[in-house]
Amino acid sequence: MKFGYVSWLPETEVVARVVEGLKQGKLLGTKCVRCGARYLSPRAQCKCGSHEVEWYEAPTRGTLITYTMVAFPPDSMAKYAPYIVAVAELEDGSRLLAHITGVTPTSLRVGLPVQVVPHQVGQDRIAYKFKPL
Repeated sequence: MKFGYVSWLPETEVVARVVEGLKQGKLLGTKCVRCGARYLSPRAQCKCGSHEVEWYEAPTRGTLITYTMVAFPPDSMAKYAPYIVAVAELEDGSRLLAHITGVTPTSLRVGLPVQVVPHQVGQDRIAYKFKPL
């Protein structure tokens, strides 16, 4: 199974772990053992240079901090247009960008409580999206 709507990421151990987590309803990130920096989306190497990272389960609830409607998408996403992408701040302070569904342009507002949920994109792809709580 691949991550995302289109193939932008190479199939790596990190991506495979994210996909497995999503299949189980979990949002996974990495944390540097040396300096404590957290990464969501996960990374195999920290900005401090350390390769010692451990996996953690990130919170799936947060608050919408900004959003935009995409009316003129890249060709690879044209069949989904128009769609709304948003940035939410999760309960641990990390921020995540995702497609948001279950809303209308008039029901959207900064501060809207959201949840990150797995989203099956076809038979061989999985991603995550936001939905309002």
